[in-house]
Amino acid sequence: MKWWLLLACLLVTLLTAWLILYAGVALSTLVSLGLGAISLLWLLVILTVPWNLCFTARHVVHEIQVSREAGIEVARHREEEAGSIARRMLALAISGHVVSAVVIAIITYFSGAQVGYYFAAFYLLATCFRPIGAYTSHLRDRIKTLGREVRYPRADVLALRDQVAALHATTERLEREFTRLTADLAAARHGLELADHDLGRRMTLMTRRFDETVDGLADNHEVITGLKAFLRLVRADPA
Repeated sequence: MKWWLLLACLLVTLLTAWLILYAGVALSTLVSLGLGAISLLWLLVILTVPWNLCFTARHVVHEIQVSREAGIEVARHREEEAGSIARRMLALAISGHVVSAVVIAIITYFSGAQVGYYFAAFYLLATCFRPIGAYTSHLRDRIKTLGREVRYPRADVLALRDQVAALHATTERLEREFTRLTADLAAARHGLELADHDLGRRMTLMTRRFDETVDGLADNHEVITGLKAFLRLVRADPA
């Protein structure tokens, strides 16, 4: 229990005791006042909770219809669910007014307090309060919506959705190209490694043949020595 609710109950109890013991107010009068306060609070609950849910659900149905007119797909079961909630809350709100008025009228009939009939009539009359207020609020919101759609039409939302779809398609295409280029690069690297290995093998074979040819020469030892030194230099060069 909230602390403020406990405090309110304590204050009401103290006020009731003071009115009975010191102010000389009759208990029946206090009971009538208490029932009247409870009736007003209950009326406030009926006027807010079910009606708010009903109008919110109807607003959702309206937004779904507007979105479909603009080409935005909305699941059919969502509209049916919102419409069902709106109908149930409307029935609950109206029945709450009627049942409350009947209960107050019965209590008034047996208690003999004529003021209860006014409360019952007010409950029935209050059934029209929220629909009238909601219609006025709907007109105000509709005017604001028209002004907002003039400045920021739903076509902009559709264009933005198309742009997002195009960007998504471009991203997927780039991912596919990146995968293909990665595979091509790996294949090219493997081919270069094979070519380098083959080139090294050929160089080794040519060097061996060159050594054999140089060793087969009998004259010009200085030339042979220089060629062998050049050959060793070529072997030692990593490039």
